[in-house]
Amino acid sequence: MSRILVIGGYGGFGARLVRRLLGNGHQVLVAGRSGEKAAAFCAGLAKGGLGIAEPVAADRNHGIGMVMARERPDLVIDAAGPFQGSGYTVPEACIAMRIPYLDLADSRDFVGGIGRLDKEAAAAGVAIVSGASSVPALSGAVARALAPPGMEVRGVEVAISASNRAVAGPAVAAAILSYVGKPVRLWRGRRWAHAIGWQDVRRERFAVSGEAPLDRWVALAEVPDLDLLPEALPGRPAVTFRAGTELGFQVLALWLLSWPVRWGWIASLRGAAPWLHKLQRITAWAGSDRSAMSVTLKADRVARRWTLIAGEGDGPEIPTLAAELLAEDILAGRVRCGAMHAGGLLTLDRFEPLFAGLAIRHELTEWPVLPLHARAMGARFAALPERVRGMHVVSGDGGASGRGR
Repeated sequence: MSRILVIGGYGGFGARLVRRLLGNGHQVLVAGRSGEKAAAFCAGLAKGGLGIAEPVAADRNHGIGMVMARERPDLVIDAAGPFQGSGYTVPEACIAMRIPYLDLADSRDFVGGIGRLDKEAAAAGVAIVSGASSVPALSGAVARALAPPGMEVRGVEVAISASNRAVAGPAVAAAILSYVGKPVRLWRGRRWAHAIGWQDVRRERFAVSGEAPLDRWVALAEVPDLDLLPEALPGRPAVTFRAGTELGFQVLALWLLSWPVRWGWIASLRGAAPWLHKLQRITAWAGSDRSAMSVTLKADRVARRWTLIAGEGDGPEIPTLAAELLAEDILAGRVRCGAMHAGGLLTLDRFEPLFAGLAIRHELTEWPVLPLHARAMGARFAALPERVRGMHVVSGDGGASGRGR
């Protein structure tokens, strides 16, 4: 039985992860800034017969190393957040104490920059893993599973829509508001370009056989996948990630608020996180208990989409699943020593047993993709010279280059 310290262990995602770790037989220390809240949460677990956890008062930004020295856990998991704008205090303390580290970060800069600790972590003989959540761990596993063998990928689009009843904590609200109205760097058209956070709004349909489809508004979000997936997939595809809540007026209201930030009238909306959190709680009665996620991958002649719909309020469990899997891998010594992101550490089949225990349905669909010129020219496209036709058999973010004379 391993001793695991979970920072933010009584928060929205942390609490769910604690229950899972207890269910796997681990000894869990529930840490947070409020010792009283940690104690109350642990008491509730015991009363509900879910296991015995120890409460610990700890602040991830102040004195966390002293807590580790006192408690001597076998693994530290940071589920607190927000990680946007956060430093590496916790993983650096873990390296100094020679304790493995895992987090549920979805911050593009934080997850993408964890590799700077690789040399120190390897020398200390510990694994330091960032991003064990829906992104980039699960999304990366899905994208690699969809990639056609031997074919270049032209584009990847990821979308997540949360149930309105899955009220997120203040940390999640702060993370979203940190990039609303701000420039977001995207790999498009074989070069880096910029779009605006929480704009590029569109209606997304999530459909799985045997389930009523969901039509939800989603908007451009900034996540690690925007950097990681172009590097991980053949063809260096364009990548877009959109997110949204179930209620359309919430997504569109935030879209409207993104414009004053874009125009420079407001520096940032991050300070409004407590108000956004309160609004979510007030409107939690509306909507349904269904969340959804989709990953769509396009190559030159084929498109594939993986769609997941979670019911019965099980959507918020999904961000904890990668952390549950990777905690076991780290403790068993199956993850190399060093610092790395979680985007390439898991395969989709590893999630299957965990999905099976939840109200989750998912499926993969595939359809042929005709290149633009073939669709425009119809039967005449086949009559083009072979080299000309070959140059135009591209789609999505594909292209061709050459010299004429």
